[in-house]
Amino acid sequence: MLEALQQIDVDVLVWINHTFKSDWMDAAMLFCSAKLTWLPWYAVLLFLLYKSNPKRIWINLILIACCIALADQTASALLKPWVARLRPCHNDAVNIKLILIDGICGGQYGFVSSHAANVFAVFFFFVLKDVFQKMKVMIYVLLVWAIIVSLSRVYLGVHYPGDVLCGALVGILATSIIVWLEGIIERKFFSKD
Repeated sequence: MLEALQQIDVDVLVWINHTFKSDWMDAAMLFCSAKLTWLPWYAVLLFLLYKSNPKRIWINLILIACCIALADQTASALLKPWVARLRPCHNDAVNIKLILIDGICGGQYGFVSSHAANVFAVFFFFVLKDVFQKMKVMIYVLLVWAIIVSLSRVYLGVHYPGDVLCGALVGILATSIIVWLEGIIERKFFSKD
C-alpha cells in the first residue's frame, strides 16, 4: 500500500514537472516559490486584516505569527527529520526523471512542505476568523495563492505532491489549534461574565 502511494506521488510529480515545463513557467514558479515575492501580498492582507477589525490588529498579528510558527516548526523541526523522506531532487532514483533547475533543491528532507504548511496556516486563519465578511471572493483568492505556492514546490521538483498536501493539513491543523487555544484564553481570562 505504502509503495503504491509513493509511486503515485512520483508519477504525479513527474507529470507536473514535465507537462507544464517551459522557460516562462520556470520563471513563474521560481517567482511564486520565493519568500520575498509575497511581501506586497502580505501588506495587502495586513491592510485587510486591519480594516476588518482595527481594535484586534495586534492580537490577530500575534495569532498569525503563532499559527505560522507552529506550522513551520511542526514541518521543519519535527516531521522532516523524523520521517526523513528525501526530497525528489535529492533522491537519485527520482531526480533522473525530473527536469530540474540548477541550484534549486533545498534541505535534504522534504516531508512535509514548510511552504505549504505556512501558506495554508495563513489561509485558514483568515477563514476561521471570517476576516472577509464583506469580500467573500478574497477567501478564494487566498486559497488560489496557497495552492499556487504549494504547486510551485512540486513543479520545481523540491517536493512530492504528498509533501504539499500533508503540509497543507499541518498548516490547517496548526491554525485550528491556535484559534482554539485563543478561544479558551479569551473565555477564561477576558470574558465579561
